[in-house]
Amino acid sequence: MLNIPILKQDFMISRKTLLVFYCLQTASILIAAVIRNMRLIQISDMFWDTLPVVIFPMLMSMVLAMEAVQKRDADKTMTFILSTGISPGQIIMTKAVFVGLCVFVLMAFSMLLGSVLCVYDLTGLWNRSTYIVLNLGAMCLQLCVAGWCFFISCAGRKPSLLRYYGLGIGLPLLLYVMYLLQDFVPQLSVLQYVTVFSLFQQEMFASPGISAFLASMVLAVAGLVFFGLGRYVFCSRSERD
Repeated sequence: MLNIPILKQDFMISRKTLLVFYCLQTASILIAAVIRNMRLIQISDMFWDTLPVVIFPMLMSMVLAMEAVQKRDADKTMTFILSTGISPGQIIMTKAVFVGLCVFVLMAFSMLLGSVLCVYDLTGLWNRSTYIVLNLGAMCLQLCVAGWCFFISCAGRKPSLLRYYGLGIGLPLLLYVMYLLQDFVPQLSVLQYVTVFSLFQQEMFASPGISAFLASMVLAVAGLVFFGLGRYVFCSRSERD
């Protein structure tokens, strides 16, 4: 069960963060539309199937998970909320919904804008349907990333921004860099099999089939498991305290 006042408070606290990422997401889609009109194929993909689909939502997940839990622990706001008698489960479930909802709405917004501007049809390999499927698969990826960040933000007996920077932010970024390396250094192609990002390969969604569906389901389930683990760890810690 959600606590609406806490949900509103999280939106108010993170409103500047949300505004920044909506501006970045909008700018990327608009740049992709301009590039499409100029027929600059070489640099088009990055602005419609990488920045708004992978990078910006991932970075926003990292920041929101930190702001919703880790920083509220550090500044004792979480202690105050717990002292009001609201159950730890309700508090942390509300914060999990906040993080997941923000990422989902951001991606739905850019998907709608990209569909209206037809940013995907420069090469002829994509159409509106496959573009939407690509974004749905990306939502599953971002659910997994957001779940991991949320879990790390909840983990530990005491809040630690250093731990969060290392595991919640540093590890996903390292895995993404490892995934990208195999595009530039063919000898490192084996790296694509050791990162979660290998389950989201854009070319799978150009002609979506069972592999794209299964990979997306794995990512979505993993994300839900991470959110569940974060809730369990937070509630266990609150009971001990």
